[in-house]
Amino acid sequence: MLRNDQTCGFFTFAQNTNTVDYTRLAYGLALSLKYSQNTISNLSIGITPGTKVDRKYAWAFDNIIEIPWSDMAENSEWKLENEWKAPFMSPYDHTIKLDCDMLFLNDIGSWWDKLISGSNEIVWTNSVVDWRGQPVIDDFYRKVFTANKLPNIYTGLGYFRKTASVFDFFHLSEIITNNWSIFFDLFLTPQTRPTYFSTDVAFALAAKLCDLDQTFSKIKSLPTFTHMKARVQGWDFTKTSENWQDQIPTMLTPDGMLKIGTHLQRLPLHYHIKEFLTDDIINTYERLISK
Repeated sequence: MLRNDQTCGFFTFAQNTNTVDYTRLAYGLALSLKYSQNTISNLSIGITPGTKVDRKYAWAFDNIIEIPWSDMAENSEWKLENEWKAPFMSPYDHTIKLDCDMLFLNDIGSWWDKLISGSNEIVWTNSVVDWRGQPVIDDFYRKVFTANKLPNIYTGLGYFRKTASVFDFFHLSEIITNNWSIFFDLFLTPQTRPTYFSTDVAFALAAKLCDLDQTFSKIKSLPTFTHMKARVQGWDFTKTSENWQDQIPTMLTPDGMLKIGTHLQRLPLHYHIKEFLTDDIINTYERLISK
């Protein structure tokens, strides 16, 4: 069994915007990891240089690391342009990189064992499930992947180790990030080409240009997560807003079990809608880990 030490850990970016306190979301993620993980619960975060992280959040993080080489997302609302820096910033030899608007609800120690013992140096999620645990097959948000035969990469959850080929991949991702409109124009069909920067598309394009097939980005059915974007949940499109909470109730039990509708959630939850992380959820986790 892996030890809970500095060789392995989780890493996320937490760059605050005018409307979202991402350090608070990262704090919720850290609490869920501390409560759910039996071995590895270390979480380090990358922040905008000069950011002061409130002490009520800071204690939960392994390391708080200022983003190097200037803030490429300074003028961006989504703050995605620094994601290629993850392997250069992570303090761990083996890293699971996450989006910070996630909660972990069960231990994934067996995932670490398979990822580290496997031959793959980088592994991206390329299959996600809906709130009922059913594989998402609808490409409503991913028509660019279908049309251009891109690897179906979800950068919200991925594993990497620090090797030369991994750094090469992220260096190419850096070039695409810094010149994304040129690369998108060159390699993506006009009908589905995004008009904004997307790490999923940029990293998938990097994988394709590197001639990295799906064995590079997936070990069977892991890693994966529950993706709560509304239009892939099997609901009637004509009655679905982008806020999935308008469609279905949720409940976090006093012992930390999360139900969406009648379905108990077991996989990491990418809740997507930032308002989902209420003070009640944070208070519940704080109480649970203080026991």
